[in-house]
Amino acid sequence: MLEKLVDPYGRIINYLRLSVTEHCNLNCVYCRSEQQVCRAGVKEEVLTIQECLAIAEAAVELGMTRIRLTGGEPLVHPDILDIISGISRMDGLMDLSMTTNAVLLDSMAFKLAEAGLDRVNISLDSLDEETYRRITRGGKLYKTLNGIEKALQAGLTPVKINMLLLKGVNDHEIRRFVALTLDKELDVRFIEYMPFLGQENWQQYYLPLDRVMEIASAIAPLVPVKGEHGGPAKYYRLQGASGKIGLIPTLSRHICSVCNRLRVTPACTIKPCLFSADEIDLKPGLSDKEVLKEKFRAALKLKPDPARVYCSPYERVKQFQGKRFMTQIGG
Repeated sequence: MLEKLVDPYGRIINYLRLSVTEHCNLNCVYCRSEQQVCRAGVKEEVLTIQECLAIAEAAVELGMTRIRLTGGEPLVHPDILDIISGISRMDGLMDLSMTTNAVLLDSMAFKLAEAGLDRVNISLDSLDEETYRRITRGGKLYKTLNGIEKALQAGLTPVKINMLLLKGVNDHEIRRFVALTLDKELDVRFIEYMPFLGQENWQQYYLPLDRVMEIASAIAPLVPVKGEHGGPAKYYRLQGASGKIGLIPTLSRHICSVCNRLRVTPACTIKPCLFSADEIDLKPGLSDKEVLKEKFRAALKLKPDPARVYCSPYERVKQFQGKRFMTQIGG
């Protein structure tokens, strides 16, 4: 019988974000600082097939029903299809998804679906070629757009588009992103910018999601979408639209009270909270499933009290104690 993970504050933890690699084929400005891009000679972390399967198996047996593969960019992992195939066959797992920049989806979407992947979230922060190039430090927009179309064709649905809102960079595109939901069955999710290591100038880019609501409401009436979505996003639909709009307020409204996840980094550590520096090393227990399970249970005790989290964005940032870049965490 599968057990259930419940943290000290009564939150059921049923979702694992498994970051399989720190490598990425883009260099987005909010994931990597300039100093990280230039850190010559530093080995980037990658999990092996065996490590991924051992961690996933322990998590599923502990009652985690959802696993999301992240990175870096998970599609650059040389064994990603084998990892998906192994995890997708585990009894008790209800949903296996992936967050990707979609650069490689054009050629891999159907293979991913055949291996057992259920759906994808796609990071896309601009629909303008030049802005996309600036944000990704050299990426080509058409590759991601092609990847989105292939994901829809391969049935990796619902396809969710993650747009990180950056004031003065892409906020003029909010209307274009909202309009994507009119004719396509896409969930377009707007995410507030939050600072990570090496990003002390976060206020320059931070914009509350109220602006998205204002713009969307001017296009058509917004209808709340009820139902269990399994995450912190609140969903709305433009009246008559095919897709949905999601809002993820990382700073303006703390979402810790509904946190249902643990993260495993490509360094093979459990990270209980994005804002905390606490981590638990999994490597010593990889050969013993019961030891791995105990480490997951120990991670629950490190999740912070949601009642002690500041609601003000400016006070909330003061609580940030992270010591990793976003590519070293997996989002």
